[in-house]
Amino acid sequence: MIQLGISAFYHDSAACIVKDGKVLAAIEEERFTGIKHDFSFPKKSIAWLFDYLKLSIEDIDEVCWYENPDLKKQRVLAIFDRHPIKSFFNRLKFLKRHKIEGDVNALLKSYLNYEGKVTLVDHHISHVMFAYKTSPFNECAIVSIDGVGEWDTMTISQVKDDKLTKISETVFPHSLGMFYSTFTSFLGFKPNEGEYKVMGLAPYGNPEIYYPELFALFTLLPEGRFKISQDLFTWEYSDKIMFKDALCEYLNMAPRTKDAPMEQCHKDLAASVQMVYERIFMHILEFAKEASGSNNLCLSGGCAYNGVANNKAYRLFEHIWVPFAPSDSGSAIGACLASYSGKAEDNTSPYLGSEFELGAIDRAFTYFKFEIDVKELTEKELIEKTANAINENKVIGWCQGRMEFGARALGNRSILASPLDPEMKSKLNRVIKKREGFRPFAPSCTEEDAKTFFDIIDNVPYMNQVMQVNKAWNLPSITHADGSARVQTVNKNQNDKYYKLLKKLGDVSGFPISLNTSFNFKDQTITATPHDAIERFLDCEMDVLVINNYYITKL
Repeated sequence: MIQLGISAFYHDSAACIVKDGKVLAAIEEERFTGIKHDFSFPKKSIAWLFDYLKLSIEDIDEVCWYENPDLKKQRVLAIFDRHPIKSFFNRLKFLKRHKIEGDVNALLKSYLNYEGKVTLVDHHISHVMFAYKTSPFNECAIVSIDGVGEWDTMTISQVKDDKLTKISETVFPHSLGMFYSTFTSFLGFKPNEGEYKVMGLAPYGNPEIYYPELFALFTLLPEGRFKISQDLFTWEYSDKIMFKDALCEYLNMAPRTKDAPMEQCHKDLAASVQMVYERIFMHILEFAKEASGSNNLCLSGGCAYNGVANNKAYRLFEHIWVPFAPSDSGSAIGACLASYSGKAEDNTSPYLGSEFELGAIDRAFTYFKFEIDVKELTEKELIEKTANAINENKVIGWCQGRMEFGARALGNRSILASPLDPEMKSKLNRVIKKREGFRPFAPSCTEEDAKTFFDIIDNVPYMNQVMQVNKAWNLPSITHADGSARVQTVNKNQNDKYYKLLKKLGDVSGFPISLNTSFNFKDQTITATPHDAIERFLDCEMDVLVINNYYITKL
């Protein structure tokens, strides 16, 4: 049974191949186009999957689509009917797009010449099943929160005896994801992309400043549901501007433009938005706990990238699982796992993408031969040399094996640095990542040592929870303004080479920890080819580039 899973046309388009319940490969379209959060049909991703796995369209038994376009059309038109004048042009635009994008069978015929079995999986079911079927749980509560699926913006489900039951939902336009995205836009960041910047900015502000006004927009309902007053927002009928001028009057604040200075009022607003999000999140979880009676929680949907809120779920649940790609890209996998009825497989590895081919590495070395010095080392030599370089406060580009699937670099396409250098955070933001100075960096730590350095409960292999750094340790480059860190725990089975590097760092420095951030600059997609890796290495103040067992420095 070979399934092709696809997500497309909203954000984070992706495709995957699943064989007999095992994910063989998965990749986002942005990795090939260089367009962050590319939403186009993932034709380049599918072409790579077929080439990498030596498949053709004739080998595909089923295509699983991550949502139901017909139900989505019902919702969009019903909402437009409430605002016929304001939505007139958007209605015409939507109907034109839906005529093409909504006919999945015709799309697959056009792009892939496929006319076989097609399964449409409801949007939140794709989220939910990706979380549950990659989790270690036999029974659990599952909460999925995002902008909007077909109608639902939040669902609460439970699994018992391998049976999934939805027990509550909130429907559009009442959306916690849209609320957070609106203030992402208000603060001058790009919605569906910059939400993590709001989360990173929040610790610099006072949440009490705007919390009363923002929380007053919500009405909490039974069964974890909620409503949001739509008086200040336009996301019901507009896909361009998410708020009205009345929001500015309500907050007595003008929206921040993209390049404007970051003032204290912006930090206070970010802090207040995060606090409101957490308050509604806990309202949802309280009912999920009560209704399911479970000590286990799975989180999914795009909002599951809010690692600060995720960690606070331990107030109610003993164990928490967040998959490696909880937003729409992961739903390509979730749709396949939802449709597949056979035995569950271990699908916990996020290393599902492309790897650097030897021919491409050789061509890149030749192209840049007058600018780089390349040494091929044994693995032992490479790990020792790299660990010593990190301990000497050098910045390392680290490219190994298959690329990660999802938004996090987890040790295969990473920039690594010492957690001990108090100047490293500023240096990385200023001259290497070339991004906003307020943004924090995350640490990777060996799994068995994580509880020594961090206030951690479960292992977090995908860097999707934020917890406190234990106060006994001074780790300035990976500790945020509020004393927190978004930790990745690493074990030998998960990523052997990266684990060995962290262990060697422990031998060299006493700390089996590395600062770990994605190998890209601001507004770029993650590094996908050896040529890109070397070009970016030369374009910043990075000290060393490691590709497989090649140790590369600048001439």
